[in-house]
Amino acid sequence: MLKKVLKLSGFGAMLGITVCTVITAITCDTVPVSPEFVEKVGGIRAALIIQTALSALYGMLCMGTTVIYDIDRLPLTLMSFIHCIICIAPFIPLSLMLGWSDGIGTTLIMTGFQLLAYFVVWLVMYARYKKEIKELNEMQRQNLKNMTPEEDKK
Repeated sequence: MLKKVLKLSGFGAMLGITVCTVITAITCDTVPVSPEFVEKVGGIRAALIIQTALSALYGMLCMGTTVIYDIDRLPLTLMSFIHCIICIAPFIPLSLMLGWSDGIGTTLIMTGFQLLAYFVVWLVMYARYKKEIKELNEMQRQNLKNMTPEEDKK
């Protein structure tokens, strides 16, 4: 399990850096760091290093915690809810601190889009699992139907 967490966290770090760079490239006119954050930390180099490190940590958190889906005794909805909270809760202070948004209103809109995306992914996964369960049940019915009386006694 630890190996899987580390592997997913490493991938998440790279993904976090990539997503962060895309967000800041879209929201900033010049460098891929918000001017407000550059001013807070006292320079572009420091801002880039801090933003990259925080983005990597955020990506590691989001991807590393996907191992929650390996816990078979929890329902899919609960696992999804827990993972969603783990991923979205740090986004709000992170986006405000790094200057990805100009205030709480924009941050909440961005969070709303994340929630919407999370819900769509959940719906897709739910439909996929439901289809797989239906197929497994059908296979079980076919196997029970094809059993001979001698196999039935075993």
